[in-house]
Amino acid sequence: MKKFNFNEIILEDIKKDEGKKYILFLLNSLNQKPILGKTKLMKELFFISNNIPSLKKLFNFEADNYGPSSDVVSRFLEDLNRYNLVYLNNKHKHKNSNYWEYSLTDFGKETLNKIEDDYDRELINDMKTLFDGLTTDESLAITYFTFPEMTEESLVKEKIEKKREKLGLKLYKKNKVSLAKASQIAGMSINSFLEILKKEKIPVELSI
Repeated sequence: MKKFNFNEIILEDIKKDEGKKYILFLLNSLNQKPILGKTKLMKELFFISNNIPSLKKLFNFEADNYGPSSDVVSRFLEDLNRYNLVYLNNKHKHKNSNYWEYSLTDFGKETLNKIEDDYDRELINDMKTLFDGLTTDESLAITYFTFPEMTEESLVKEKIEKKREKLGLKLYKKNKVSLAKASQIAGMSINSFLEILKKEKIPVELSI
């Protein structure tokens, strides 16, 4: 009688599940740098899935309290944590809230090494790089003003809109968005935004 190896069962489950693989590949990117906060993790997966039709259909992101959210992703994260592939650490605190930090476990890294490298590495690295180092509000600003249809249920839409000029400046200063995108986020014309950059003595890139 064949004995069932739990690790092998997990490996087979991950191999056949595109969604779980992409979550693990995302956490594995940029030298396995952890992702701080479920909101940011959701936004990164949302942007990735918008470039991969099969993933977009699977995750089925919908407008929620903090923009695009996916019940499927939440369920997958629970599975990956239960399988001991993803580690959740709530040591980070911001004001009165705890931020869960998501990272790969050693078993998660070991499991990924047994899976074929059949994913869009460049896309994943680009999206993780885009959101890396951003505050929650900055992450929401990029998302909200790129996909306004995803703000219908947002509890913080008004707060983000009131801060949009400051957020556009911060994102441009961090070199996360182009001049055109930053001015869109700020809610003003490029010429008006240039005037603010000049006033704030923020260097302007030639490309827009």
